[in-house]
Amino acid sequence: MDKQSAKDMYIKGYSVTDIAKTHGVTRQTIYKKKAKDKEAGIDWDALVLAKNRDAKSTKASEDRFISTLIESFERAFEEIKQLEPNEQLEILSNYTETYYKLKAPLKTDHKAVSIEAAQKAINEIVVIAEKSKNDAVTDFLSKNADEILGRIFKK
Repeated sequence: MDKQSAKDMYIKGYSVTDIAKTHGVTRQTIYKKKAKDKEAGIDWDALVLAKNRDAKSTKASEDRFISTLIESFERAFEEIKQLEPNEQLEILSNYTETYYKLKAPLKTDHKAVSIEAAQKAINEIVVIAEKSKNDAVTDFLSKNADEILGRIFKK
């Protein structure tokens, strides 16, 4: 099994079950690889977060959008001078609303944060079980992690 490919699939959002099936191994094998990488300082979950929250590209996209919005506003401002005051206010209101929606703080997905914390707890238990060579616990958690999370976070 190619560990890099498994990690890449995980970062792309594939489930551990799908990764294991793709590589013809058990889920336990994937969890062990993930835990070994974490011990070596490569946290797959942190990589997923980093991929999803690439601050530089988000900031650059936001800056481009705001520049475009301002340019559009400046062009529209010249055109709206001929409109009635109530029409001018409506257009200005739309620009303002768009800007503040963009700048509003992102809402935290508390359920996602909780699920991530539970996954980390399960992974840490697996690491501890592996260190103490407790294969029964490792096997159990590898086979049942998704069910455990599903029971905790019922929809």
